[in-house]
Amino acid sequence: MAVRHRECFAIAVIMVAVLLIGEVLVYASDPYSSESTLEKDGDTYTLTISTNYSTEYTVLVTLTDANAEPRHLYIYRDFDYASFIEDSYLDYWIEKMEAEFEVYGFDDYTIIDAEGLREMMGGSLYNETASETALLMLTGVLPDTVYGADESLFEAWLAAGGFVYWSGEPMGMYVGHHRSVMAYPEMVESDPGYRLFGISGAIRTDHYRDLAGNPSEDRAVGEALNIFYDSCNFGVSSAVPDSLFIGNEKDGYNSISISKYYAGDGQICIFGGYFPPSDIQTAHSNILKTFFSGLCYDSEVVVLENSIKDAGDQTIAFNIYDDQKAVVFVMYGSLLGTYGHTYHVPDKVPEKDYS
Repeated sequence: MAVRHRECFAIAVIMVAVLLIGEVLVYASDPYSSESTLEKDGDTYTLTISTNYSTEYTVLVTLTDANAEPRHLYIYRDFDYASFIEDSYLDYWIEKMEAEFEVYGFDDYTIIDAEGLREMMGGSLYNETASETALLMLTGVLPDTVYGADESLFEAWLAAGGFVYWSGEPMGMYVGHHRSVMAYPEMVESDPGYRLFGISGAIRTDHYRDLAGNPSEDRAVGEALNIFYDSCNFGVSSAVPDSLFIGNEKDGYNSISISKYYAGDGQICIFGGYFPPSDIQTAHSNILKTFFSGLCYDSEVVVLENSIKDAGDQTIAFNIYDDQKAVVFVMYGSLLGTYGHTYHVPDKVPEKDYS
């Protein structure tokens, strides 16, 4: 009988082990499910957001006459050129961004150096594809391969429709040279605001740390996207026309701005100050949410929701007409997203199937 008990016990152990292994495989393979769909029925679009867990979500639908089409993102990184940011700090930022790209299912980006930047901008001008490109500059200084005291390739690229996302020192104030020539950035413009926006003093150039405490004009958009950034040392003036201000403001200067390049069709997004080390975990996410949301200087909000959803499906319906261009941005999570997707309308949005 003792042997028989041992046999029964062994069989029971095996059965429990199999069940536990099965559960581990199920939960380990996909413990959380996150997705969204967008369907079209005439002028009505229905967005379905779906999770098998409760989560904070953001839905932002905007109309724009500017170019909000998908763009290839170039991220500048060249440790042979003068910069205002430590090499290790920049690498850490880029690593964080690459990890978050996976959340958004995004792989349309290239890390590019100073010479590559010259080739990209020159090639996009020649091929008339500048409006299909975006540039992320985290170093606070443009390299001399595309910028200098005279009219530059960078400005020509902006005029043709390029989109730049900027953080660090005052944009356009400095140029970086190869470190074998000059280790520190060189100042080429005492008033870069006039050069980029056609308005004297359009960019604040005060190097003392200054925090903005008043909501900017379009702060509701930034707040819904959980973008919190209040440094306005090098922010853009509220007097700059054709602008969207989604951060905070002090003395007429804004911490986050998206503006039209005054001498052409391009756009300029400036995070107007330093990201302190305490913000390193969310700083990159602020920039990426601005990029993925498709915000432009003239974006008009149609839907703006930031709330909590339970497990299951939730639908949001809205109208977009045939003569309108829109961007539909979905994000799950708060400061750091756990899922994100961007829909561009008109695009290949499936019609509702009534069969």
